[in-house]
Amino acid sequence: MSRDRLLALFWPESDATHARNTLSQALHQLRHALGADVIESHGATAVGVRSEQLWCDATEFTGALDRGEVELALDLYRGEFCPTLFTSGAPELEQWLDSERRRLRAQALTASRSVAEQLVVRGEAEHAARAARRALAMQPDDESDVRVLLGLLERCGDLSGALLAYQEYARRLAADLETEPALETQRLVETMRRRREQQAAAATADGESATTAGVGPAPYPARTAPLPRMTWIRRRPGLVTALALAVAGGGVLFGLQWRGRHVVAPPVRTLAVFPFTLRGGAPFVYLRDGMVDLMSAKLDGAEGFHAIDPRSVLSAVAGQDATVGLNAEANARIARRLGAGWYISGDVIEVAGRLQLDGTLVDVNEGSETVATATVSGDTAALFELVDDLAGRMLARLSSGRDTALTRLAAVTTHSLPALKLFLDGERALRVGRDAQAAAAFGEAAMLDTGFALAQYRLALTATWVHVPDAEDPAAWAAIAARHAQRLTPLVRDLLTAYRAYKDLRAEDAERLYRSVTQSHPDNVEAWFMLGETFFHYNPWRGRSPMEAWTPFQRVLALDPSDSHAMIHLARLAAAEGRIADLDSLARRYLERYPDAERALEMRALVAYVHDDLPGRKAVTAAARDADDDVMTSLFQAAALYAQNLDAARDLAGPFSGGLHAAAFRQLRQRYIGELGVAAGQWARDQAPDDGWRLEAEALLAAEPLFGIPRARVAALRDSVADRNPYPALEPPLTHPVLPLRAEMQIYLHGLLSARLGDTAATSRDAALLDAIRDARAVPAHDLARGLRAELGRTRGDLKQALTELEGFQFDVSVPGVRAVAHWGIRERFLRAELLVALGRDEEALPWYDSFQGAYDLPFIAAAHFREGEIEERLGDRERADFHYARFLSMWRACDPEFQPLLAQARAGLSASAPAMP
Repeated sequence: MSRDRLLALFWPESDATHARNTLSQALHQLRHALGADVIESHGATAVGVRSEQLWCDATEFTGALDRGEVELALDLYRGEFCPTLFTSGAPELEQWLDSERRRLRAQALTASRSVAEQLVVRGEAEHAARAARRALAMQPDDESDVRVLLGLLERCGDLSGALLAYQEYARRLAADLETEPALETQRLVETMRRRREQQAAAATADGESATTAGVGPAPYPARTAPLPRMTWIRRRPGLVTALALAVAGGGVLFGLQWRGRHVVAPPVRTLAVFPFTLRGGAPFVYLRDGMVDLMSAKLDGAEGFHAIDPRSVLSAVAGQDATVGLNAEANARIARRLGAGWYISGDVIEVAGRLQLDGTLVDVNEGSETVATATVSGDTAALFELVDDLAGRMLARLSSGRDTALTRLAAVTTHSLPALKLFLDGERALRVGRDAQAAAAFGEAAMLDTGFALAQYRLALTATWVHVPDAEDPAAWAAIAARHAQRLTPLVRDLLTAYRAYKDLRAEDAERLYRSVTQSHPDNVEAWFMLGETFFHYNPWRGRSPMEAWTPFQRVLALDPSDSHAMIHLARLAAAEGRIADLDSLARRYLERYPDAERALEMRALVAYVHDDLPGRKAVTAAARDADDDVMTSLFQAAALYAQNLDAARDLAGPFSGGLHAAAFRQLRQRYIGELGVAAGQWARDQAPDDGWRLEAEALLAAEPLFGIPRARVAALRDSVADRNPYPALEPPLTHPVLPLRAEMQIYLHGLLSARLGDTAATSRDAALLDAIRDARAVPAHDLARGLRAELGRTRGDLKQALTELEGFQFDVSVPGVRAVAHWGIRERFLRAELLVALGRDEEALPWYDSFQGAYDLPFIAAAHFREGEIEERLGDRERADFHYARFLSMWRACDPEFQPLLAQARAGLSASAPAMP
């Protein structure tokens, strides 16, 4: 390329002298980094690259296509061309990058589509479906390509995958272009849906699908006090038996295919890959556990093998010396305990910069018969090729010939050895509860290899739990991983798709997708954990108890007893439900294993707060002064939301106020502390007069007749609301989009308080004002209007109409602008439960009251306990009634005098055997 062309591309705004000097320096640095013979000069006017000295995947990709080696080309295409290269001030270079990305992606898409069509013709349905999904992941611009690929997926028998791919395509069009698929595409998909319904009906008629219906996790643990309310069991006892039978038969039902299609399922060989024994250099100690991940990934799905989740295997052999392997008897015993009929063990030997991998495949079902042994060796930089070769040689004994497609499987790791080592470091840190350390390792791995999809996915997942300084939003990393999804196994692609739904706050989609993975891979730890996360964080917005997460988290511990994240979540749930014995047991296990983990202080805090251990509380408060933002916030939530010990939360007000650094955490702190008095029934004390969070929370509660707020106080609150502007708003990253709370919330609160004062005309005017707001950037004002109309219905005694209004309220926090409103939907959830009680539908109301355990629910938690106590008392569950009354009395024991009548009612509701309350 001519030097003048390079100057125009990279330094268009510099004068010729400075630009040429900069180019000379850049060429000098490149020669120093790559070697003097890589960059060559052609006189004084041009510069070139010696192609024989520098390998480039993009060049090899186009060369393979030119030679007709399509499968090789697709192995080389690992995603967007230079995906993280961005320029500023060089428009011509930007245009060139964009055009190259489009050109290479179009070529890869055409090649993938061609391969998929050829595989369909040859009858290789599974490989054809994989190729079609890979093509769809490239996000075709031409919708006719989308229709062809959806049709290919259906012809391969993957109708569900086709419908899911269409949903993702439609969501992308709506998000990126604010449009929807063409009518022709919609009609195609509707035809597919009808065919699926016809197939389902035919299967039901044959009696086959009825056998497999309902397979999945049991919805709740057994009911022993004080367990969460299971209202639907009272109303539908037959469902419990059906679910129990389905779960009990799950091991038989997984993997069956509908016989009506005359397809015989291949035999499933469940395989456990044990850590390889290390013999040699210490720098390769990471391969002990790393071979479990690598070999499991390579063998899963090949020759009918299903590899046990590596986390379950590593947990089963935890503590084993890296230089000493298990004997054959111990291997067989652990394999059987994990449900595996086959296992692989082996050695990693390093000598003078070369690696030797020895592997043994054993069939436990046939008296621990050794089926295959293999040895491969090569340079340490060729690790991935060695793993492929080892796996292929071990499979050769099980088939008529070597599985030649094995080495062309999409890579699930990376071709950068430093990136792999960092990734495995992150996995180890994650297993022992060091989330921040894990996130840092995943981040470095993702930066070292910008196409390392697995590292990008794990970084996104970990960044959901901890704040990663200077990192992009987790959703952005998940999107980057999705661009390289062809490098992932189908299982990990499914997990990534489900995670993106979770991160996009699409709770229903996330639940459905994670349930699907747990059904197809019942031993997958991550799918069970994220199903629990979905219940734990999103159930409050859906009028469902977070305690639904108990069973998935327990399943995680059954598969991996060392999982620190499941332990901490179960401990939070146990604290919220008063399950003291469970909490103590979990805390003991956690602190014995991970005394120095980042969440160890939170675990000690939960125990101290639930037991109201004053010395323990003081110790936590002292330690909190050195805690980071994540841990400090988790301690406050442990006190206020889970243990619901508001005195302990006040202990933390000092360190909480002075120790936070990120703006988002400071906003959260301001809100939590501002709401403490309201949550304790102390409206007249300890609150700054200009605290907007307190004013908003008081206004919401004052609108509820339950609290009996005097008319004069309600009128004063309405005046304060009318005079206050603006309301506080959370800052990034906790909102999307960032919006000030402008007129909408003021109008809404004014309307609520007006209804409480009997000024229904003012409430009607406020509802009309909200309905008239059509600003697309604003919160959904029409939903706030629904809330006001529901309040008007209750005021007028038209309870059914009020409930109908609330049934149209969008509680979903993924609605644009919703999370910019701090207390969005909280009062509507409580009102919905109140209306159900007033209509005599106690059991339907209970889950809505029980949903008040979320991060935004603090002002209403005590009131929810009071109502649950009343309902449980009416239903005859004395133990649960006492638990809820006792929690209410504990939270409101020092409430203002005007709330004393509620305390008297709660004390009267307690049974004689209940603990005495102040």
